[in-house]
Amino acid sequence: MIEPHVYVAYALRGAGLLCAVFWFVKEDQAYGWFTGAKAHEHPAAYFMLEDYYSTRQAVCYRSLDNDVYGKWLVASTEGEAPIDRPVPVSMELCHELERMQNAFVREWLFFEGEPGYEEQAAELRASELPVLGMNIRPCKLGKLVKGGPVWTYGSPGADAHIVRFLSRRWPLDYTPD
Repeated sequence: MIEPHVYVAYALRGAGLLCAVFWFVKEDQAYGWFTGAKAHEHPAAYFMLEDYYSTRQAVCYRSLDNDVYGKWLVASTEGEAPIDRPVPVSMELCHELERMQNAFVREWLFFEGEPGYEEQAAELRASELPVLGMNIRPCKLGKLVKGGPVWTYGSPGADAHIVRFLSRRWPLDYTPD
């Protein structure tokens, strides 16, 4: 079983969950999923960083509509462009990405309307933290590094450069320092 790396950024005021991302590395590629704040929306997408750990130019692909099996596009610092060919992600990897995304969401996030929402929302409110449609689970707050208006968590050994690379290409408002 592949153990993914995790990065989470959380704002004490306003947006709440700024970004939540997981990824794993296989050969020269990084594969994963992200979500977070974009104004009052919470876009989400699967991604593949092709040739990220090689001497070739890395290419960032991301899924459209948060669908690992659907259409993908190339995301660069200049913008996004649909692609006419399938992304080189095997069905086996697609299944693994979907499984990991489900596990990651269950462990880290909760959403308005799901069972247990009111109890978890009450815990955040009691700490005077924002409660929105998508939130970090209160039990995970202790993992975040606190200091300043944005609290973060990066799993041990996680390559922080991946989050910086993605942040110049994803549709989220968050950019790490």
